[in-house]
Amino acid sequence: MILKLHTWAGLATFVNLMIYGIVGIAAAFEPAPDAPAPASTVRIVPFAVPPNLDDRQVAARVVALLGLSLATPVQSFAIQHDAAHRLVLDFRHANGRHLVTFPDDSHLRVEITRAPLDRYLSSLHVTSSAFHIGDWRMQVWSNYNEFAMWCLILMTTTGAWLWLSRHPRHVWGMASFAAGSAAFAAMYWWTR
Repeated sequence: MILKLHTWAGLATFVNLMIYGIVGIAAAFEPAPDAPAPASTVRIVPFAVPPNLDDRQVAARVVALLGLSLATPVQSFAIQHDAAHRLVLDFRHANGRHLVTFPDDSHLRVEITRAPLDRYLSSLHVTSSAFHIGDWRMQVWSNYNEFAMWCLILMTTTGAWLWLSRHPRHVWGMASFAAGSAAFAAMYWWTR
């Protein structure tokens, strides 16, 4: 029974662990903070701001017009103003960034920067069910991510149980278990 539970938990968290591994490797090769920003494209989109709308309502209409379901619900940090007190919308999401400005009363200027694959996977890596995303696909992913984290805990505890119940006298196994436990305890103490 424990072996089946261990195998099932490992299979349930496999995709999650692969993404975590790719993101970890990609983080080692991230460009320096002063590296040039990725190329962006600019679009001018017709859009008239209806009267008597507050900034959040305008932002919601812009999100709907541009089809940015990954940027919903609109967060307060996405609504900004420039030095001239004009509205600036800075939507950051898994697919990249849409920086929206209003050059005149009838158009939007949308600067689109696409996220490379490693940044996209990094967004998937940090998404959990604590975030309430408006896009159903990311909500499904966040629920799976949370589920996979619990499966990982289940897999490690059942793995430790299986090892201890079957091979408790192997010296290298005991030494590895002791070293891993000590390293975990040290990292926990050091980071809290």
